[in-house]
Amino acid sequence: MIFNRFSDRSRRCVQAAFDEARRLGHDALGDEDLMLGILRADEGCAAEALSSLGVTLEAVREESEEMLSSALSSIGISLEEIRREAGDTFEMRIPENRRIPFSPRAKKALIEARKEMRRLGDNYLGTEHVLLGILRNDDGTAVRLLSRMGVSPEMLEDRLFELRGREAS
Repeated sequence: MIFNRFSDRSRRCVQAAFDEARRLGHDALGDEDLMLGILRADEGCAAEALSSLGVTLEAVREESEEMLSSALSSIGISLEEIRREAGDTFEMRIPENRRIPFSPRAKKALIEARKEMRRLGDNYLGTEHVLLGILRNDDGTAVRLLSRMGVSPEMLEDRLFELRGREAS
């Protein structure tokens, strides 16, 4: 990925997304990690739009955990039972020295972010563009997480543009 048009804020969000992916034990950075990165960095109108609709870092982490637990449960695996049996040795975190690639959904979200940047006539790629790119993945994990939290992509996009308009004036 080329990050030459990324603002400092969006770069920090992507770095925070990698930190979240490591923390959660993801072997690839997903679109949900990008959303977590926006929330963790807590900068820009994207983070403000999310938090104003009740989407917080902790709530997304919890919902992500619930989705994983449900997915495993559907194939007869209990995450809680694994944790209980493993005890203190259970660690999902990915080591710092291991490279984490972008997942296809995260790549798509960042490609869509560039398209949104161009569509809006901006010369930089900000957190709002990353969030819009995430929202363009109708079948993405982040959109499903938001839906489970009662936030539709349309609702979030409307809030984002409202905040963006306020910043411009």
